[in-house]
Amino acid sequence: MNGWHFRLRQAPALRVDLRGITPAALAELSAAQIEQLRVGHGNAMLPLAELFDAAPGTEEGVLRFEGDLGRFDRIGWQMDGGCIRVEGDAGHYAGGCMRGGALQIDGSAGLLAACEMAGGSIDVKGDVGDFAASTLPGSMDGMRGGTLVVHGHAGERFGDRMRRGSALVHGDAGAFLGSRMVAGTIAVGGKAGAHAGYGMRRGSIVLAAPGAALPAGLTFVPNRTATPVFWALLARDLARHGGAFSALPTRRIERHLGDLSADGKGELILCP
Repeated sequence: MNGWHFRLRQAPALRVDLRGITPAALAELSAAQIEQLRVGHGNAMLPLAELFDAAPGTEEGVLRFEGDLGRFDRIGWQMDGGCIRVEGDAGHYAGGCMRGGALQIDGSAGLLAACEMAGGSIDVKGDVGDFAASTLPGSMDGMRGGTLVVHGHAGERFGDRMRRGSALVHGDAGAFLGSRMVAGTIAVGGKAGAHAGYGMRRGSIVLAAPGAALPAGLTFVPNRTATPVFWALLARDLARHGGAFSALPTRRIERHLGDLSADGKGELILCP
């Protein structure tokens, strides 16, 4: 599987849809064929060569994008292998419906990053917008597998309707963190918004910041049942991501079960 390096010529006038530009899709194509691949630009279609200078890459199976791709949406859409590396910002739906492979974003990502992700890994060095690790508009199921790591901050409704996988935010997360969550693990190293766990059914939300408190008004209840094996495994898995999570295996925890208003059996875990 060949690698490719794409250097942005100039910022596009309209938003660009990069769905279909994945390592697997480009694996058997020549440079001339890749340059003529057509992508959405507003309501029109443009050949890729009008937007990027393409050259063979030095890493097999890696697509490297150089430049500010803040207006480029659906990077890594439905990707199932290989690696995409964005050396700058990415647009909306980054890593949406991914099934495998790795997406690395050196900047920030827009709305709905990792929406309905089912496998693979996404690493965002900056921030993500609202509804990351969540559902597509009109859908019922959020993130379904894989790992999302955000080194900056996250917007509203992070992990809404999440069903499986792990999603970590090293910084702060907005309101309604893990809302309507069905299963999976969410961990936040900074502050969480006022309605964390709203409508949560199952799964775990870990608030790793020292001194983090249960947000006021939530319908969760303390649970003092000892779970040393579960916490040892979960804490060790989170600790490998460093930052506020690195010391979790050595800290005590407080568990709160809910959301009782939705007959939920999930848990909010504090690490005071």
